[in-house]
Amino acid sequence: MYYLKNKIEDEVIINKSRFITYLIPTKTIEEVNLELLKIKKLHYNATHHCYAYVLDKQNIQKSNDDGEPAGTAGMPILQVLLTNNLDDVLCVVVRYFGGIMLGKGGLIRAYSGAPSDALKKASFYKKALRTLYEIVVDYSSYEKINYYLNNNATIKDTSFAENVTVTFYLNDDNLNEFLDYFNHQFEVTNLGEIETTLPL
Repeated sequence: MYYLKNKIEDEVIINKSRFITYLIPTKTIEEVNLELLKIKKLHYNATHHCYAYVLDKQNIQKSNDDGEPAGTAGMPILQVLLTNNLDDVLCVVVRYFGGIMLGKGGLIRAYSGAPSDALKKASFYKKALRTLYEIVVDYSSYEKINYYLNNNATIKDTSFAENVTVTFYLNDDNLNEFLDYFNHQFEVTNLGEIETTLPL
């Protein structure tokens, strides 16, 4: 699944109607409701505030047509989110009616096209479970350990005291390769799996 990095706003005009799309990273229903309230206040005189959201690894899904004919607004928005394998995101499409009826097919195209266009502006990241390791070394060994980790791992934290403690994720999660490289002269502690973000 993919996660939205930042809030996105986009606008398109279709047959004189304005369709303003908001894509917003959200993690809870409370956040969803708060963002919906903000948008409805901002666009208090809009004709419709149609929306859909997916949360919790897509286990929570909801769509709302907000007065448009049933199935022509909220569900097309939701399908865009699911087709793009998105999670923890709210999409609101605000419509200012321009006086021309679009018909059911036209509405479905508009409410799927507007968020699809907005997604072209978006940046995403992924989440993954990675094993976090810790190693404690003396200062004389730190330089070679640090060199290896900078090329083969993601360093999470380094603390300097009597010895140097480094916590890190191995890029290929191959601990044996790491130990073999140093002829098993260092002891590495497995701190367990942690959910981390991965850039795309």
